[in-house]
Amino acid sequence: MTKYLIAILGFLVALMLLLFWVGGDVFLTLNSSATSGVLAFGEISFSWQAVIIAVVVGTLVLIGLWSAFLWLWRLPRRVKSGVGLRRRNRALDAMEEALLAGAEGDVKKARKKAEVARNLIGSTELGRVISALSAEASGDRDVAVEHYEAMLENDKTRATGQRGLAQNMLATGDLPGAIEQSREAYIANPDARWAFDTLFKAEVANHQWLDAEETLGTGEQRKHIEKNAARRRRAVLNTAEADRLHDDGNYGQALELAVKAAALAPEFAPATALAAKLYKIKGDPKAASKLIEKSWGQAAHPALSLSFLDLLKGEDNKTRDKRLAALVKQAPDHHETKILLAEDHLRRGDAVQAWAVLSPLLRESEAPSSRLCLLAAQSEERLNNPTDARLWLQRAATAPREADWSDLDPSGESFDYSAQDWRRLVFSFGDTGELIHPRFDSRAPLRLPGVTELGETTEIAEDVSAEPVNQPDDPGAAPIKGQDLAERLDSLLDRPKN
Repeated sequence: MTKYLIAILGFLVALMLLLFWVGGDVFLTLNSSATSGVLAFGEISFSWQAVIIAVVVGTLVLIGLWSAFLWLWRLPRRVKSGVGLRRRNRALDAMEEALLAGAEGDVKKARKKAEVARNLIGSTELGRVISALSAEASGDRDVAVEHYEAMLENDKTRATGQRGLAQNMLATGDLPGAIEQSREAYIANPDARWAFDTLFKAEVANHQWLDAEETLGTGEQRKHIEKNAARRRRAVLNTAEADRLHDDGNYGQALELAVKAAALAPEFAPATALAAKLYKIKGDPKAASKLIEKSWGQAAHPALSLSFLDLLKGEDNKTRDKRLAALVKQAPDHHETKILLAEDHLRRGDAVQAWAVLSPLLRESEAPSSRLCLLAAQSEERLNNPTDARLWLQRAATAPREADWSDLDPSGESFDYSAQDWRRLVFSFGDTGELIHPRFDSRAPLRLPGVTELGETTEIAEDVSAEPVNQPDDPGAAPIKGQDLAERLDSLLDRPKN
């Protein structure tokens, strides 16, 4: 605005200087050569100052008349634009209220406002999108699906309709439908991250392990998933397919996939355990041992120790010691390595050495796991301390469980997974790298080995309750004055063993 004022003032100053320079003594004279008619007139004189002022005023009048003409010419369009703007604002308000009503769960209001928005917008496609979103937000899934299906008829909204249908189908368990819609969308648009996520989840939920692996490879190429997560997911998928083939008796292909999975993620114990089992079936225990040793160095796991010990059955003590030393060397300071050594000492009948290995583990933990407590009970029993053994057994009943040990049965399968368990592991291990047994994660009853007497094991369920420690007819179980059960247990951790 300021620049216009400056321009006007500058013009006025220039005009005043021009009038001053011309002065009032200089005249413009008009004379006609016509002798008759309208054009015949006598000599007319004007001062140049008057001429200049008249020209300026005339120019301003012409500009004003032209502006007035243009304003009248554009008035209908401006009126129409104003009406359209108000209509658009009303449509936006209706869209906002429809979506908010849907988020609040007010189905009736959401439908009403979506209808108002659809009428005001004047766009069928956008109206369907708003109606579908508001219906979905309010939980009216059937109405949302109707709108998504209608979107498939228009190329502009087809991808939106496919996304809505695929996600609704996945949520309602229509896995083939979700796979079809998301796969078609992913082929049409390689950048559709939602299509990758939905397609992968649907294939995993439908236990199509190899199809999911193929989708995973495509998603990794298109950078829709981080490389480490893709690697871990692929390991679980290959192990799941290997487990299925193993159950079908196809050991050759199962071994190939299990070894591939173990190579992808040596820290994924189920893959290594399955591959070792298949190598044993094939009659190649040496390959199984090497595979376990490699995985032990990456992430020692109790299931691998059970598999390794199975491979040592029938071996002489010298061979057994040599191979066990090779395994321990892979992770000498690991928690599981120390437990393996303690178990080996107990197996040899050397309870003193077993306790020497266990006692630091017990002292380091504020709440020893039930597995450690059971090993402590076994050591106490072999050291002829039945009272302490019962104390440890009682503590084991209420001690915390180890997530990766929660379903291991020394006399059975280490990872007796169902298809649903594999499905959960694809995401739990695949995304975080944390191996939690599905039975532990789902709060199912746990199976833990407990010790009754030398060389025998039993199972302790979640609801087990140990016998009272102090038996009236057991002199060795008399209470210690001034000590409760917790103090008695804690004192065991600090008592040296000879």
